[in-house]
Amino acid sequence: MLLALILGLAACPTSTSVQLGTGAGRDPDSGAPADSGIEDLGGTDDTADSGDTAEEPEDTGWPRACPSLYDPDQVSEFDLTFSEETWAAVQRDCREGSQRYRPVDLTYDGETVAAMARLKGNWSWNCDKLQFVVSFNEQDPDARFHGLRKLMFDAPWYDRTLLHERLAHPMFAARGLPHSCANNARLSVNGEYYGLYANLERIDHEYLERNFEESEGNLYQGGSELKTNEDVGDTSRLQELQAATTVDEIATLVNLDEAVSEWAMEAMIPAMDNYWAGVEINYYLYDHPSLGFVYLPYDLDLSFGDGSYTDGTLVWPQSLTVDPITWEHSGWRKEALMMIVLADPFWCERFVEELRGAREVYDPDALVAKVDLWADQIAEAYAEDPRASYSVHDHEEGLDLLREFIPARADFVDDWLADGDHCPARW
Repeated sequence: MLLALILGLAACPTSTSVQLGTGAGRDPDSGAPADSGIEDLGGTDDTADSGDTAEEPEDTGWPRACPSLYDPDQVSEFDLTFSEETWAAVQRDCREGSQRYRPVDLTYDGETVAAMARLKGNWSWNCDKLQFVVSFNEQDPDARFHGLRKLMFDAPWYDRTLLHERLAHPMFAARGLPHSCANNARLSVNGEYYGLYANLERIDHEYLERNFEESEGNLYQGGSELKTNEDVGDTSRLQELQAATTVDEIATLVNLDEAVSEWAMEAMIPAMDNYWAGVEINYYLYDHPSLGFVYLPYDLDLSFGDGSYTDGTLVWPQSLTVDPITWEHSGWRKEALMMIVLADPFWCERFVEELRGAREVYDPDALVAKVDLWADQIAEAYAEDPRASYSVHDHEEGLDLLREFIPARADFVDDWLADGDHCPARW
């Protein structure tokens, strides 16, 4: 179908999160140290002609605080300035399905820098409202903007709320798992308001530096495409992992405590288009130098069950009651590695314990309060969006559905956990 084509350790108490870094816990919204009391995540004294970027707050632990342009208390504002010829070429790229980088100037908070931009999206590709990756290091490999080499502006046509990504990633942060920073952004093109987006941290080397003290390992997109250390190109450990056929072989390579925790959070929300569901393109693997392979959540815009086609029908009408262990995407197959791990009684029980932990931080009242807060925050920008995929009425309907789904999913998982007898997984 089109959707598929395009697209020896003790169990931890449920109150314990998987801490992969070495620093203090993090506020799940801002990424700041939980006890820091930080309100201002960083200002800037930049001047438009200096070429310098703002210094972000000093941070001594991992994961490090999110850069200020992901401040959850603001809708960030960016402007992309293309030449007339280049803008026409960008629109032609969309019609032709091309993702070619083209020159652009990006302005944020009074600061303008030269960059390159390309279109993004697979199943979310939409020529009525282009999505962008803006890169600062295409010409100068060392160039960064606020410590970042790329920005990503995401507006999938099936997300009526434009809140999925920023609602999902704090769930992983609350469990001590790797996660992306996110807020919403108003994007202008050539001085005119173009649309409202999810402003999402891209997974790359800077992401690794923010999430891990040891950030020099191999990063693989979709668990296969090497994204760091390409000059060395040593993928022998990945080949070992791909050849593994037993849980003991997998355990020598993968940090299984982290893995089952990450999978459990995907099952909780649930992430219908991700690794847990069998979708082998929507995740990253990081080969941590000390911990082994860890799973990184990515592309969570089909979480929380309210993704919709443009006629209002749900993309995944069954998502409320999908089984946390056995469910798989209709166009893919459950990952063989996960099946091997969860067929093992010990690791299956560890998964269930991590699901209990995920449920503990999945607080329906707090999540709905975030939906209310952020819906108010973006209401004006959404109403003014000239390219919104849905009307304001449809947007509000999606928000209501999200508010209903959040507690209902919690109730279903509570009942599932109470039923017991889920392990070992039966495939």
